[in-house]
Order: sequence, then structure tokens, then C-alpha cells
Amino acid sequence: MHVPVWTAEEARAADAAAAALGIDGAWLMEAAGACVARRVRAWRATRPLILVGPGQNGGDGLVAARRLALAGVATRVFMPATPRFAGAAAVVASAWAAGARRVADDDLADALAASDLVVDAVLGTGQNRALGPPWSPLWPHLAAARVLAVDLPTGVEADTGRCWTDGPVMVETMAVGALKPAHLLEPAASRVGRLTVADIGLPMQLGARFRLDWPEDRPREREAGADKYARGTLVVVGGSAQYTGAPGLAAAGGMRAGMGYVEIWCAAAGAERIRFLPAVVRVLPEHEGALTLDEAAARALGRARAVVLGPGGTVAVSLVEAVRATGLPAVVDAGAVAAYVAAGRPPWPSAVFTPHAAEAARLLDREPAWVAGHREAAMREMGDVTGGVVLLKGRRTLVGRGDGPVFVNWPGGPELATAGTGDVLAGVIGGLLARGLDSLAAARLGAWWHGLAGERMRWTHGPSGGSAADLLDALAAVRPEAGAPADWPEWLW
Repeated sequence: MHVPVWTAEEARAADAAAAALGIDGAWLMEAAGACVARRVRAWRATRPLILVGPGQNGGDGLVAARRLALAGVATRVFMPATPRFAGAAAVVASAWAAGARRVADDDLADALAASDLVVDAVLGTGQNRALGPPWSPLWPHLAAARVLAVDLPTGVEADTGRCWTDGPVMVETMAVGALKPAHLLEPAASRVGRLTVADIGLPMQLGARFRLDWPEDRPREREAGADKYARGTLVVVGGSAQYTGAPGLAAAGGMRAGMGYVEIWCAAAGAERIRFLPAVVRVLPEHEGALTLDEAAARALGRARAVVLGPGGTVAVSLVEAVRATGLPAVVDAGAVAAYVAAGRPPWPSAVFTPHAAEAARLLDREPAWVAGHREAAMREMGDVTGGVVLLKGRRTLVGRGDGPVFVNWPGGPELATAGTGDVLAGVIGGLLARGLDSLAAARLGAWWHGLAGERMRWTHGPSGGSAADLLDALAAVRPEAGAPADWPEWLW
């Protein structure tokens, strides 16, 4: 399952490709406006107010106004100036002839108060600056309204998710032709509401920069008669006197991902507290509070098939370098990020880095606020620096390398913002690596499965309940291929 995600340039290229096929722009506008009208009816609005901007986005709104008026819906239109697209005069005239009523500037406040749905058809993918008059004074008054956005909420930059102005949270955003990066990137992603995608007849192709795909790669199933060692050993290195639960959660995540044998290599302090897990515990020596390898552990490392580094513990630079030298697939998480930075950020193509914004900032020597506001750029820069796969945590987790597409993970929500869930994710990815998936496939499938489990936990424990232990139970109850997430973007025809 694929939902195309187009940058503004790719959207313009799709329009040009349609024109080359002889598909008239007016026909595309008619198709988009028809979809807008259907969405207004789906919201059971009887008194919609349509805000019409100067471009083709406004044209989509005018077509919707005509169709709604012809269907007997009392439709009002606020249009401060005549749109400038080709054929605009005819589109405007047809809306008035059908019975749509134009709202004067002085009557706008009353029209807004009387409406039961506002359609934002002001600006689309071409937005590149803050709103000016006459729209800027209006926008704060939309905070209490139900708003349906056409293509993008006004005040949002299509390619980055940057918000040029404060605005309402939409009840729905109907993307035209394909999703845009801003639908998936914060801070705009928190404003789009329910996402739908209108197929208006544009040539359908996947975007080169962003992908919203269902992960298709799966590890091989267990062979009949295989023993617990058949899929090799997953080693989890981490833990400390303060954080004894983290390596255990990562180990349990690896088991949920199908591992038959997991070892936890941890500090002596607290080791007894995690021996109840069905995993072998090896105590590592420490130097200045950081875990290091002794000779026995260095030899044992050769039996591992993948390594998870850092959950709940500080890892020595020498240990990171030893794991990197083996070429084993590795997950670099939490405490291992600092050791990797201290090692000089050497290339590590076999690793999956799983930072949150603060860890990413440390890895890039930037401020966390910059990472939060430039998530795609941060993910790509980390990929360039490390040479590995990067999974940048957060709402709509991003997965990818420095080049190539950025894969946007869809499932999962605020229920995963609780202690220990990141450790579970690291273990799941480690288990998938040990079972033979390549780094990118393991990171994508791990994030997807983890998100689906979070949704399951939300159903069973409520949006504000659940723990990392509950997440482990949910992982066992869901399969990555079992149905689309409930809020998966709906395709409109």
C-alpha cells in the first residue's frame, strides 16, 4: 500500500504531465471541486462558508460552492478579490449563477458565526510567506470553527511543514492529487486533522523525496524443527544502577520480534534485578562509569548476529569501536549515541541510529529546537554523518539514509511517549536485524510494528494509559501486515 507524497515541485510536474496528456486544467479543477463538495456533505454541513483565495486553490473552492448550491446547500463565499487563474471569470460567474452567495467584508463576522463548516480554499502548495491582509485579521477568529482545508491549511509551507502563521486545527485536510510533506512534518502535521487524498486524474507516481508506504519486507519464518539458536544471538548492551529496566525491555522487544536467544550485557549494579527475564545476563566491567568489554565478552561478541547498544546505560568508546569493527548489524540508541560522538562519528553503514530530538542534536552538534523544526534535514544530515540508517523518533517517525527517500512511519501516537517504549523499539529492530533484514527494512518494519502495538495499547488502556510492559503485550497481539491503521489516509474518487 502506497500513498504518494509530492513536494511542491513534484506537484507542478504532475500538472505539467497531465497537460502533456491533453488533460485540461479546468477539468482537474472541476474534479477537485467535486471532491471538496463531497467532503462538505460528508461533514453534514448545511451552512458552509468557503474562503476563496487568488489561485487554483480558490478555484477548487468556487467549483465546490457551485456544486453545493446546485444541491440546495446554503453556501456562502468570502472572496476578497477575483482569482487570477485562467478561466477564473467563468468559474466565478457559474458559482453566483448556481445560487452561492458572496459575503461582503462587513458581513464576514456574521457569516462566520452562522456557518457550521469553514472551507479553507485560500492558499495551496505555493505558500512561501506569512499571511497578509485581508486574510491575516481573519485567521485568529477561525480557532473555534470547524475548518476543512483544501490541499493544505493556509499558512503552511508545503515542503517543510513550517507554519507561517498561527491557525486552527483542521477537522480534515483534503490533499489534492497526493499528500504533501507538510501533511506529515511537524509543526504542520499537528494542524491537518483527518487526512484524505482526492484523486483528480493526475498521473500517479510516487514522490522521490518522501514515501508513505506499508513496509513489505519480512524476516523468514521459523523453520520446522529449528532450535532456539537457529536465528543466532541478539546481544543487548546497557543498563546501570539507575536504569535497570531498559535493557530488559529491549531484550523483551527482541524476543517479541522472534528471537530465540537474547543476552543482556550490563553493569554489575542491578544485574540481579533483570535475571527474571528469559535472557542470559553477562556482567561487564566498567571504566569511569561506562561499560567496557573484557576478553570473554569480546570472544562472545563473535557469536552474536546483531547488537543493541545503549538502553539505560553509558557505553565506553572502546566498546562502540569494538562492535563497529565486527561489522555486525547494530542499533545505536540512548547512551551509545554519546559514545559514538566521542569516538569522532566514524562511518558506520551497518548501524541503525534511533535518536530522539535531543540525542539527534548531540549527534549533529546542533540545538534540539533546530532538529524539531527541520526534521527532514536533520535526518538526512545524520545519515550523511554516520553512513547508516537513521530513525528519528517523534510524531510521524522518519526513517532513511542521507540520500534517497525519507520513509514516514504512520501508526503510533502520544501513547508511545512514555518511559521504556523506545527501549522496546530498539530491541524489536535488533531482533529483525538478527533475523536477517537489512538495516533500512528492519528500521521501517520495527517502527511500523511498534506503532501498531501502540495503537493496540491505546484501544485497551485508553489514550493516557499503558506502559512499556503493556506495549510488549500489544506487540504479541498485533502483526505488521494485519490491516491498515484506523486513521490511514482515505482515498477519494
